[in-house]
Amino acid sequence: MSDNNKQLKSLDEIVFEKRNKAYGAYDMRMSEKSTLLKAFLRGFIIIAILAFGLFASATGLFKTKETKEVVVDVQLEDLNLPEPPKEEPEVVEPEPEPEQQENHYQEETAQVKMVIPEPKAQPKKEETIPDVKETVNKDLGLENREGKESKTQNGGGPVNLDPNAGKNTVQTPKTDDKGDKPAAPATVTARTAAIMAVYPGCEKDAAKGKQAATDCLSKKLSADLQDELQDFANEAAGEGLSGIVAAKLTFQIDTEGRIVGISPMGDAKLGPEARKALERITQRQQRRGKTIVPAKSDDGRPAKLNFNIPVKMQIE
Repeated sequence: MSDNNKQLKSLDEIVFEKRNKAYGAYDMRMSEKSTLLKAFLRGFIIIAILAFGLFASATGLFKTKETKEVVVDVQLEDLNLPEPPKEEPEVVEPEPEPEQQENHYQEETAQVKMVIPEPKAQPKKEETIPDVKETVNKDLGLENREGKESKTQNGGGPVNLDPNAGKNTVQTPKTDDKGDKPAAPATVTARTAAIMAVYPGCEKDAAKGKQAATDCLSKKLSADLQDELQDFANEAAGEGLSGIVAAKLTFQIDTEGRIVGISPMGDAKLGPEARKALERITQRQQRRGKTIVPAKSDDGRPAKLNFNIPVKMQIE
């Protein structure tokens, strides 16, 4: 075989002697055997793979075990579901009936209905307590009644002329002036006050009269407010604001000369700041012991003074 190959090679050499061996025919003859061998091996491998695949498919070699689905039948009657809570009806408490007055001796005197309502979270419209003037020479009871003037010897209630009935006499005890509680201080304004409140530093003006004391109070309090609000004006100018801002302060000067119950109105920024400034002013006065001398009512007692003052700031 090897001799034949050598002979073939020698023939190829003879045929292509003195010719262009780089041409394709020479190369194909020289590599023919190796090319045929490679083609045979590739074909054999492909046929083997296909045959193995057909064999595996026919025998189920690579089949996985099938999982069986388990179905559980659940009966709803086996479930213990809690019963929904029952809605309890809203209980409306009946309004208490007015207490019945005791059966006592009572003449047929003039009587005024007097029922004091109990405080409630959401009160209904109830009858108001009668004015003091309406109760003059009349007894107090659960209903209105016409009759003779009461001498305050009866406590009011249904008419009962039985002489054996118990007395319910209402007598005004005699007390000395020393034991009487002082009446609540009156509330006045600059117009109705008998003597106007005196702001610290306005003593000479107060001697000239009520109007002079009122003007001095407004002037000096406005000046103190301007000083207290200077920082507010500087901050507002730093923020680019300019012009005139205005507010109004409503307050009360109590019987101890303190400024209380301050309520600001007007500019949303100036109003609250002015209220804080007025609070600082009255606190400083208390620390220094130089408070406002309170106003006085017609009976000469210190009174609460309702007052208001405008506040204007020029911001530049």
